[in-house]
Amino acid sequence: MEAQMKSPLLTKSPFKTILSFSVPLIIGDFCQQLYNAIDSIIAGRFIGTSALASLGSAGPIMNIVIFLLIGFAMGSGVIMSRHFGEKDYVTLKKVMGSALVIGGIFTIVLSALSIGLSRPFLKLLNTKDSLLNDADNYLKIVFAGAIFTYLYNFYCFAVRAIGDSYTPLIFLFVSVIINGILDVLFVVAFKWGIEGTALATVLAQMLSSALCIIYTGKKFAMLRLKRKDLKVDGKIVWEITSYSLSMSIQQVFVYVGRIAIQGLVNTYPEKVVAGVNSGTRLDALLQTPMRGYTNALTTYTAQNMGAKKYSRVTKGYKASLIVVAVVGVLSTLITVFFAEYMVRLFDSDAEVIAAGKGYLVDIGCGYLLMCIIVQSQAVFKGIGMLKTFVVSTFISIVFRIGLSYLFEHFWGLDGMFWAPTASWIVGSTYCLTAMLIAYKKILKPLENAEFVMNSSGGEEYKESDDI
Repeated sequence: MEAQMKSPLLTKSPFKTILSFSVPLIIGDFCQQLYNAIDSIIAGRFIGTSALASLGSAGPIMNIVIFLLIGFAMGSGVIMSRHFGEKDYVTLKKVMGSALVIGGIFTIVLSALSIGLSRPFLKLLNTKDSLLNDADNYLKIVFAGAIFTYLYNFYCFAVRAIGDSYTPLIFLFVSVIINGILDVLFVVAFKWGIEGTALATVLAQMLSSALCIIYTGKKFAMLRLKRKDLKVDGKIVWEITSYSLSMSIQQVFVYVGRIAIQGLVNTYPEKVVAGVNSGTRLDALLQTPMRGYTNALTTYTAQNMGAKKYSRVTKGYKASLIVVAVVGVLSTLITVFFAEYMVRLFDSDAEVIAAGKGYLVDIGCGYLLMCIIVQSQAVFKGIGMLKTFVVSTFISIVFRIGLSYLFEHFWGLDGMFWAPTASWIVGSTYCLTAMLIAYKKILKPLENAEFVMNSSGGEEYKESDDI
């Protein structure tokens, strides 16, 4: 029975619950990043350094569109998590149907605009003429298949909203393997060049989205949509829009910052552009553990807020501090000791390796600060502090852009590489301050009310499992 469905995020020890729920999310995010990494490795090894640089120029523009779509799906997932915690399954299904329709229309319009504007944006970023055609062709193919990216992520967040983080992982594994096979087939065997890498990615995502939709409909009755469910419910449109746009705007801020910096990188020689591209791909892979964990923390927080288990929200945040410290330090150590070896996977040229290593080591020194920021933002999303969530991202990005140009002016390329860490100092300070205020003004009063209600409202008060 759907009404009897219970999520472990509402009942078990916060530390163990969030950690176990996050494992498939981390693996899934890592696999998602492998799409782009595999494209870059195949391009660098079998097409050439020029192709690797073209992907580097295309990357920020592609990511801003893709993560707009992921942000929209993520926002819908947070709302569904809260209604699941409230056991309001009727509204959950209405949210899902409305979000699927709105998101689908949004994706189609965004895809069409992106295809038409990809070349002007590349020129705006000072993309070299020798890289322009390849980068533009790659973007147009990827944008044409953006609907599959949205559908896959939408269903992933829907399934995670009801406590299942493993199902989407299976389909992602399959699609990553197929992406790698098609990359080799299209690029190495058929010699289709950079367009082959884009086509391989789109076809693999098409498969993963189809499998996820079919399985979700058969496995989870409350997420099974019929034609009558595919309509926009006016009462919940604003809720979906406010959450989804907040998530999307946050993603836009992140990648607008990267686009601005990419324009600066593109003024350097082609081999430097290729090296920085390798570093950014590896940076994205190294950030997957924290992104996956904080996605789990957001779902955990939203479900417990919906279930009015406010003390568990605070315990979840405190428990996540341990993960922040461990992941932040380990990620930095990996960049310091293994950056050169990882960059060599993309290209064997000494200048490419030097640029990629320099970027990765410098930015890696700030990973602990980055972890603090995304951990706080996960809680902000879960408890509904959307303005604080967006502002925290805006602060980090504005400082990152400004400091990148300032540091590059005085200290060159290496100075630009240190700018992210400097911006994270400001961002983490803001997030920690906002988190303290949120606890005193929002969570603490709710915890007190929860205790009073459970003590006098006929329910036995039980302290949650220790962290």
